[in-house]
Amino acid sequence: MTDNFKGSCLCGAVQLEGRGTPRLGVCNCSMCLRWHGGPAIAVEFAEGVRIIAGEESIGVFDSSEWATRHFCKVCGSNLFYKLKTEDVFSPQAGLFKLPDSLEISEHIFIDDKPGWYDFAGDAPRLTGAETLAKYAGDLND
Repeated sequence: MTDNFKGSCLCGAVQLEGRGTPRLGVCNCSMCLRWHGGPAIAVEFAEGVRIIAGEESIGVFDSSEWATRHFCKVCGSNLFYKLKTEDVFSPQAGLFKLPDSLEISEHIFIDDKPGWYDFAGDAPRLTGAETLAKYAGDLND
């Protein structure tokens, strides 16, 4: 049986559904720090995520050459980050009720992380260059 996880923005105008096993990733890049006021914690679902309501309430900010950031136009909640080259997006973990036992699987842009926070555990930690090589490929050249 597949796990389904319902999620929404603060006001409920945008609703999402994640399917399958969730994985958490932490982004420490300077854009995420400014966007969130701290690190971004995104969730990836093994069988994907889809918008089930409120697509008309989603605003888009073209944040870089390779990605866009999406937010609720009603309440301002940060919703997800999307690579322009792929039709998948990474929603913010806090939008969903996830299992308490879930652990972080990866940290990215670890060389941008300020010293005023840290995470426990030994999940892989990628530098900005390693992150771009893995996820953005030729877009950084």
